[in-house]
Amino acid sequence: MKVTIKDIAAVAGVSHSTVSRALNDSPQISQLTKDKIKDIARTMNFEFNAGARSLSGRKTGNIAVIYQAQYDQFGSSLYVSQLFIELRHFLERMEMDAILLEAYHPETGASNISRLLRQQKIDGFLIVHNNITGKDYESIKRSGLPVVQLHMPPLYCRKEELDYFFTDHFMGGRMATEHLISLGCKRILTVLSNDFDSLEFKERTLGYKTALEDHGIKYEEELVVAVDCTYLRGYNLFNSIPEIISNVDGIFFQTDIQAFGFLTAAREKGIRIPEDLKVIGYDDAPICESTIPPLTTIHQPRKKLAELACDRIIDLVNKRNNESRIQEVLFPTLVLRESS
Repeated sequence: MKVTIKDIAAVAGVSHSTVSRALNDSPQISQLTKDKIKDIARTMNFEFNAGARSLSGRKTGNIAVIYQAQYDQFGSSLYVSQLFIELRHFLERMEMDAILLEAYHPETGASNISRLLRQQKIDGFLIVHNNITGKDYESIKRSGLPVVQLHMPPLYCRKEELDYFFTDHFMGGRMATEHLISLGCKRILTVLSNDFDSLEFKERTLGYKTALEDHGIKYEEELVVAVDCTYLRGYNLFNSIPEIISNVDGIFFQTDIQAFGFLTAAREKGIRIPEDLKVIGYDDAPICESTIPPLTTIHQPRKKLAELACDRIIDLVNKRNNESRIQEVLFPTLVLRESS
C-alpha cells in the first residue's frame, strides 16, 4: 500500500502538519525533527519527491544538467563525466533528479533548453557549457527558473548576472608549469585540446606562459601544441612531433587522457618517466593512480564544485538566500605522483 503523510506521522509520533512542514524544510521545525521525519519517510519508501514538491511549490523535482556535445566522447568527458556523477549524487541526496542532456540537438541544432522550458519539465538549470547562446539565457531569465553556471564561464552572457562556481584554470596552468620548473625543466611542452572555443584551455595556457616568464624562461610558440583530447593523440605524439619531443625535458598535458596515451607510448619506446622526461597532467581522473608510472596532475575540485552548485540551485528553487548572487572561483591543487 502507498505510504502517506498520516502513516509517517503515526510512526514519528507527531502531527500531520509537522510532517508536512518537515518535508518542506520549514524553519518552524527543528533540524533534529526534520532529519528524523525524513529518515522515517525514506525507510517507509514514502514518495518523498511528490510530497516535498507539492508542499514547496516545485513543479517537477527535476534539475536539468546541460552539457556540450563533445562530452559524449570518452576522452573529453573523462573529467566532466565524474563531475556529472557528483552532481547526480548530491541532487539525489536532496530528493531531486538530474536530467542530463546536450544543449543543442546534434543533428538539427534545435535548442533543448527551449524545449525543456516549453514542456515545463524542470525546476532549474545547472549549466556545464560555455557556448550557450544569449537567446537561451534570455529565455531562461524570462521563465523565472533559476540557473547556476559551473566549471567554465559563459561566452554569451555576462557571468556577473549568474550564480557560478568555477575552477581557477589560470592558476592550475601556472601551478603545473611551476612544478616542472622547480624540478629543473627548462624546455617545457604543453599539450592542450584543440577545442579553441573553450576558455579553460586558454586560461591554462596563459598560466603556463606566465610561469615561464616569471622564471625567465623564453616562451616558444612551437612548444604549445593543440590536438584532439584523446588517448590516441597523446599516444601518437612521438610520431607527430618527434623533433619537439626529443628536445624538451618536461611536458604539461592539459588533460589527463592525453597524458595516459603518452605514458604508454613512452614505456614502449624505452623512455624513462620521470628520469628522461617529466610529465604532469590536469584534472586528476581516478585512473591517474593506475598508470605506469602513476600520473602527477592538477586536481580540479569537482566534488566541491558539485556540492556548491547543487546547494545553490536547491536554495534558488526554494527561493532561499536569493537576494544576491553567489559567485566563487575555487583553487586547484597539485597531486604529486611518480611521473614527475
